[in-house]
Amino acid sequence: MTHQAQCGPERDPEFFKDVAAVFAKYPESSKRYSVRCLAAETEVLGVDFTKQVAVSRIEGGRMVTEFVSRDDFGNESEDGPFCCELAGEAPHMFCVRYCEL
Repeated sequence: MTHQAQCGPERDPEFFKDVAAVFAKYPESSKRYSVRCLAAETEVLGVDFTKQVAVSRIEGGRMVTEFVSRDDFGNESEDGPFCCELAGEAPHMFCVRYCEL
């Protein structure tokens, strides 16, 4: 039986080739961003990011993430969480995780 990678360069080599080119073009910006697989949330936990949003906070030395309804969450503000993870298909990117600092 052949194993298909869930995510990563083995699964989507052309995508990662383009991401590497963008990171190389913007080296300072690339230090602030990463590419992350959403399979744990969408396939294992069944999160629907069109209806839910992740909210992460630091507790001690751990980051705790909860998934809440977008309708119940509200909007970010200067005092509240900021969008720390975007997803979607360009040009329709949307926030999937907010972080509290």
